[in-house]
Amino acid sequence: MAQEFKLELDKRTELGNQAAKQMRDEGKIPGVFYSATHDAVPFAIDRRHLHDALQSMSRIYAVTVGEEKLHAILKEIQYHPVTEEIVHVDLFGVSLKDKITLSIPVVLDGEAAGVKTGGIMTQNITELEISCPATKVPEAVHIDVEGMEVGDSVHVYDLSIEDGEILTNPEITVVSVQAPKEEIIEEPELEEEELEGEEGETVEGEEAPTEESEDDGAEKPSGDGEKEESASK
Repeated sequence: MAQEFKLELDKRTELGNQAAKQMRDEGKIPGVFYSATHDAVPFAIDRRHLHDALQSMSRIYAVTVGEEKLHAILKEIQYHPVTEEIVHVDLFGVSLKDKITLSIPVVLDGEAAGVKTGGIMTQNITELEISCPATKVPEAVHIDVEGMEVGDSVHVYDLSIEDGEILTNPEITVVSVQAPKEEIIEEPELEEEELEGEEGETVEGEEAPTEESEDDGAEKPSGDGEKEESASK
């Protein structure tokens, strides 16, 4: 199970964009705690402390709201579109006795045998949505890919988690090893003018037809007229 990390939250009373901007300039991140049994509570958290919490790979966080100690999961993290810095977080209160729904990462272990022989590995999804008790949240789903050959694939229905179920569509391919696509070299197509030019060319070793040969089929004078003229003389 993923370890529990304690989040230090400061309740905030000043709301609005200007107050949130000033808070970020001071190195803090604004957020809101939601729960099915509590009213929404605005809070602020130190930026470095939040980064430590994310690096801990914890999925369940211990928090104190007012004077009550509760547990929560990170429901949403908003990032700045340019700097990619965290600008807002939402926490959702959970009961350790109940099942919760959340996403956990998919981790590939090892190097596939098919990749060593020239295959290409493709990972289609990097997270799985699961449902399990809050105290049994796994850090990740690990897939050993070392035995995968070219043509092998792992689907969601091939995976499982302890004390819970995977909610992601079971037919989705998680990872596969495919043969590299062969490059097809296409023959250049000759244009119509080039084809006509080739048909009119003389084949090596043959003489080109002359004008005389073209007239071979025409009638030639027989010469009888000249003989008759000589006889009359």
